[in-house]
Amino acid sequence: MRTIESEGWGAVWQRDMASYDPDSTLAAVDEERAGVRCEKITAYLENHLGELSGKRTIEIGCGGAIYSMILGRLGARATMLDYSPDALTLAERNLGALNLDGKLLQADAFNLPLELHGRFDVAMSFGTVEHYRYPRRLAICKSHVELLRPGGVAIISTPNILFLPHEILKVLLTARGKWFLGYEGSFSRRELHRVGRELGLLDIRIVGSSWRTDLRRYMRIVRETHTFRRWFPNFRYLSSATEVPPQSHHWLDDHLGHDIVLLGTKPSVG
Repeated sequence: MRTIESEGWGAVWQRDMASYDPDSTLAAVDEERAGVRCEKITAYLENHLGELSGKRTIEIGCGGAIYSMILGRLGARATMLDYSPDALTLAERNLGALNLDGKLLQADAFNLPLELHGRFDVAMSFGTVEHYRYPRRLAICKSHVELLRPGGVAIISTPNILFLPHEILKVLLTARGKWFLGYEGSFSRRELHRVGRELGLLDIRIVGSSWRTDLRRYMRIVRETHTFRRWFPNFRYLSSATEVPPQSHHWLDDHLGHDIVLLGTKPSVG
């Protein structure tokens, strides 16, 4: 599989815009804000940066900009960067649904304008860096650190290679020609930690999303596929079985959750 370039991602975001629903955007933000992953991220930010009000954040490969909206609600000054103009259109529409302001920046994360270097308190990405192979895989991670001021926080969230439902589904969809996200190389905790060390980050932490919630979500996805319905036409289950309950922490989240997140701080000068 090849990495999708700007035009390919534009098709992805155009599809999202075609089915755009402001209520769904609000629900997605609220669901993520109440989730295990977000609780760990915001706790780390508050521990290292204090109050987020007025802090400068930048989301690389922003797409729908969910975390820019979450941190914007906490008072952060959000910048959203993407090389796809369609992604920025979607991000702008999402912010508008929440009555939030933010700066939109069309740029290449591998060739960042020098005036952006060292300007931000938080540089983050969600579901971006796994779409590149080395050496670009490490290079886009380094871009996060270039954007940070000394003492700023890097957040890099990726799929977890140990969350097998996603990995199996990806293989099956690829085999049937239905995988549309191009190359996606999920990370292990060890790889993310190694990346953090190579970036020179301090106070490195690797945290994960709720594996129980993620598993229930994938069970719902599978049950709604045409293949499942064809193989099990008489399968019945209670509607509550498909609902995603409120998330709670579990010690396995950091190891088996669908998403794992590298958190670290840029060393201070001197």
